[in-house]
Amino acid sequence: MIPSNAMFVSHIDMKSMGQKVSWDDIKQTSWYKKASSDSSTPDWRKKILDNPASSGIDFDKGLIFFAQKGTGSDFHLVVEGSLKSEKDFEQFNKNFDPAQTVRKEGSVNLLTLKDKNVVGWDGSHFVYTMNSSTTSSELYKWNQNKDAQPNAEPTDNSAELSAYCVKLFSLKPDSSLAKNEKFAALLNEKGDLHFWQNTEEIVKSVPNMGMLGMLKMDAFFKDNVSAYTVNFDNGKIEVDQKGYASKELTDLLKSQMNGKVNNDMIKDIPSQNVFAVLATSFKPGTLVALLKLAGVDGVLNTYAQQMGFSLDDFSKATNGNMMLALSDFKMNADSFNYKDDSGNEIGSGKFNKPNLNFIFSVGIGDKASLQKIIGAGKTLSTQMGKDSLFQENMNDKRLAFSNTPDLAKQYLAGNNSKYDFTDKITGHPIGLYIDFHKVLSELSTSKSNDSNDNAMLDQGLKMWNNVIITGGDFKDGAFTAKADVNLVDAKTNSLKQLNTYIDEMFKLAQASKASSHEKKLDSLLTPPPIDTVKVK
Repeated sequence: MIPSNAMFVSHIDMKSMGQKVSWDDIKQTSWYKKASSDSSTPDWRKKILDNPASSGIDFDKGLIFFAQKGTGSDFHLVVEGSLKSEKDFEQFNKNFDPAQTVRKEGSVNLLTLKDKNVVGWDGSHFVYTMNSSTTSSELYKWNQNKDAQPNAEPTDNSAELSAYCVKLFSLKPDSSLAKNEKFAALLNEKGDLHFWQNTEEIVKSVPNMGMLGMLKMDAFFKDNVSAYTVNFDNGKIEVDQKGYASKELTDLLKSQMNGKVNNDMIKDIPSQNVFAVLATSFKPGTLVALLKLAGVDGVLNTYAQQMGFSLDDFSKATNGNMMLALSDFKMNADSFNYKDDSGNEIGSGKFNKPNLNFIFSVGIGDKASLQKIIGAGKTLSTQMGKDSLFQENMNDKRLAFSNTPDLAKQYLAGNNSKYDFTDKITGHPIGLYIDFHKVLSELSTSKSNDSNDNAMLDQGLKMWNNVIITGGDFKDGAFTAKADVNLVDAKTNSLKQLNTYIDEMFKLAQASKASSHEKKLDSLLTPPPIDTVKVK
């Protein structure tokens, strides 16, 4: 019941997630208690909150969300699932608008909801169909001030949505994802969540691509699909990706992405306080090969020659290794002065200013070609009136840029720094490491005047550790990537930790809201200043 040209598909394994965080766990949270105890909440909603299964939905069989291009610029947004009780499901939906009646088309029961969306069901499955423009209108209305004028009623697309809903129940296998082997492989992956992104269909839905429409983009977008599997494990959230592309693009990338991240470029970083590293290794000329595939190499080569180099020089200049490192993040005290319109100083203040160091380095291929590109960069920066914009440091192996020349020189001199993350991001064409805990630790040294803000920062410090991403490998017809979001508590399931973290942040947000309300109330209750000017 999912069209083959769906742009996005999301599958949620509710049974698997329920084994990690039960509904009883959720019922202990502050946000749940607030929602269930609200006197304005109707009894039928409280019943659903107490036991979601009373809606008639079989949550153990999972839920499917997807989007498909509709008419004009609209999209069809769909939620699908299985039924446990057809009677309970019908009553659940009638609660939204008791004035509506169920109608039948073939074996499908249809009900128009209050917001002009449509729900359909048969004996075993249900489908909610929504229109993107209607949904956007509703979201906009919910965000408006209660005192504002009410928005116009949403456009009634119920007839179109009803027909679309019925069509989904009778969707033929050749028109669905049922026979798509890549989608089947995704759902067979062990995971709590599965995501499917059809980039080709997304691009087709864009009515005007501007200058991109002039490029040869078919090779980039044709058959371009990404499949993601998310697992909530103990101490981490795992995301595995498989990327599929056209044969032309796949063959090109396979020939270019067979390198491994250069360990030496990482160990030469002259700091033990590194909080982020991005390293890649491609064959020289990868970018030029992609430009040729897009059909823009001729135009860009003409422009490059005017600057004193060619695309061939660009291709030969480096050996394909690149690294960007961020280190030594600090919050330093600083001050500022208040001045009046005449420029006279009338006061001063203090604030904490973030500072960090960076090093960007590329491996040198052909030095003569590299010098041509550097010369063009210097010429361009001079024309911009920024002579210091393009200052390089290099040796026979590498070119390095930094926010301080001394740091670049230290890097090129060589070091033997050792990091826990090095082995985790090397061995692949792409590696990324970000230490959230290190950044949050430094931010926590600079306390805010708001105790709730400080408490939120402390919660983040207890929760988030780091993220490690690797990618670029080719396996079983797909380019693969893996991301691990690691938490401080490595023993407790990450979904359970997320439930607790969201609850704590909700409580702090409520406290902050209450504090803001009290301050506003105090300001209203403060008597105005008395005018002491005597009247003659």
